[in-house]
Amino acid sequence: MLSSLQPSVSKACSRCRSRKVKCDLRVPQCTACARQNEACNITDCVSYPYAVVKGLQDRINDLEARLRLVPTSNETVPEPEPEASDVNPEPRADLQKEAEEVGFLTTGGSDLYSGSKYVGSAAGSTFARIFFKQLNIVPSWDSGSQGSGLEQPLCEATAALPPQPIARALLNIYISRVHIWWPFLQLPHLRRVFNRIYESPRQCSDHEKFTLFVILALASCQLTTKDAQSPAMMDLNDSNAYFQTALRFFNNFSNHPRDLFGIQAVLLLAIWMLDSSHSSHNNDLWQLSRYIMSAAIEAGLHRHNKDWGFTAEELEIRNRTWWCAYNLERQVATLTGRVLSIRDHAVHTMLPNLATFDALTPLESSMAPILHKHNIEVIRHMITLRRIGGRILESIYIARGPSGTAMDTTFQQICATSDQIRRDLELWEQQLETIGLKPSREYSEMKIEYCLLQLLLHRPSPTFMVPSRQMASYCSKAASSAINHWSKVEGEYGISAICRCFRQLHDIILVGLAALYCDWQAMTLGQTGDEAQRPHRHFNETATCLDLIDRGVTYMRAPYLAKYKDLFQAVRNKVYAKTIFTSITPGAMDSTISPGTLSQGLVFNPNDDIMFSMGDRVEAYVNQVNEFLDGGGFNVDEALDAWYDALMGEIQNGDAQMME
Repeated sequence: MLSSLQPSVSKACSRCRSRKVKCDLRVPQCTACARQNEACNITDCVSYPYAVVKGLQDRINDLEARLRLVPTSNETVPEPEPEASDVNPEPRADLQKEAEEVGFLTTGGSDLYSGSKYVGSAAGSTFARIFFKQLNIVPSWDSGSQGSGLEQPLCEATAALPPQPIARALLNIYISRVHIWWPFLQLPHLRRVFNRIYESPRQCSDHEKFTLFVILALASCQLTTKDAQSPAMMDLNDSNAYFQTALRFFNNFSNHPRDLFGIQAVLLLAIWMLDSSHSSHNNDLWQLSRYIMSAAIEAGLHRHNKDWGFTAEELEIRNRTWWCAYNLERQVATLTGRVLSIRDHAVHTMLPNLATFDALTPLESSMAPILHKHNIEVIRHMITLRRIGGRILESIYIARGPSGTAMDTTFQQICATSDQIRRDLELWEQQLETIGLKPSREYSEMKIEYCLLQLLLHRPSPTFMVPSRQMASYCSKAASSAINHWSKVEGEYGISAICRCFRQLHDIILVGLAALYCDWQAMTLGQTGDEAQRPHRHFNETATCLDLIDRGVTYMRAPYLAKYKDLFQAVRNKVYAKTIFTSITPGAMDSTISPGTLSQGLVFNPNDDIMFSMGDRVEAYVNQVNEFLDGGGFNVDEALDAWYDALMGEIQNGDAQMME
């Protein structure tokens, strides 16, 4: 009854007003104050109508009168034993914070101001919260302690111009490992800048100096163990020093009009920050990507109009700049679970096409064989994948109210959209196989991005908090494939190729958690066929993830991030604690299940829609949900309970309409 009585007037609590953050007006304590364990005076900021208060007073008087009529007894009424869900409520609150830590990792980790930042469910916080609470793991670190999460200030040392052989080697690395994904700069122009800076340094503009040093920063960041024989390994400067030097020159023209070069300059900075291991860069990346999109829209880059008087070459550069900004914005929004800047139907510009300035020199061709052979075909395929990622964000990860329902859409509509996205993802993967990139690092990186979207679509989400068996099967195969490709790239290029920044660390943790979830669900739900024979298929793969996390944190020189390794270890121990798997040696496992077997079969059957658009398939899904939750999933998470009630209510309403 009390939950149905809403205040007639509500104002933000004092703490939220002082911090200038949005207060959700939740009584008796708002969510922001509860998250930070702060005192909340929201009860002093609400008022109820007189009729409500009078009704409650009358009800109290009536109950007190009834109580006086009950005869007293000398017998002591035994207190009821607490239910299992009430025995230890404190870890539930801590698990909420740990789940949020997983999401905050996309913005460089939590800090003193994380309580006022929003990170969406797509960042993994919803999935982690549900999974952690269902496991009821013991908190692995003191999430209330913020001091351990502070990092050293970013070094502001600048770099001198390196010897020309080193600069040329770094330019080749940039072309092979960065330009292939972000081809918005003309290669002839880059070569001229690198020659001019050594021939006539005083005649170079700030634009040219900035371009050179930011290219050196991006290339230096890409160095791996495979570059041991490259002159670039003799460089005395590091990536951050080059970046700081580039910023010095950027400041000299950053207040100029937002022309094409200005947009490209900020885009270059954002690309470096995307792979940065410093939290402040990741924290600002979403805002920077939205600025780039706003400036690009203002410049009309999202439109293709031949009447504007641009040459064919200028139009091509404008198109490429737009699509690179688009890819960055989609990638960052999907990582952080935040809103998109522009809908796809508002974009009308041509995809990148091959141009004369794409020609490579013989040395560059030998350094970048995939770029030499396929050129802009790679980015065209990535544009399609980023577009699909945006669609997942706008359909599966839409906002839901406290009741668990989504606004202006139904469960059936989301199911239909999910099925179409799945078909498009599978078509994208089939086209990737036909391009001919295998075997290459680029192929593995694109396959990993594909697997990340498969997991984003199929893991527990605000729309499907309990995945079906087939959704879990997709997650299982995608997790296996991603881990195998990470292992392959790491074996050839070293840990810096796969875990050198917050983004990559976050990806590995979420993929590992998804693999653990699949094994845990296999123990919770009965499996059939091949899955029943190997319910713990990810035991070795999650051990690989744990090793990658450990070495990645070491490489990033961020010991305060070791808490994520401890968290992952705690979840893994909990999942496999009560299995007979501890008696099986890793060698025996490897002999029965090969890594290749685990990643096979990730092919969509058009006649086997997971999300059952109508009828019996919905009923089958609901039966699986009931079976899963009956095993102890109820009263674990408020959002999960609200989602289940909303789902059942919508299905019952649909059945009633069909009966009419």
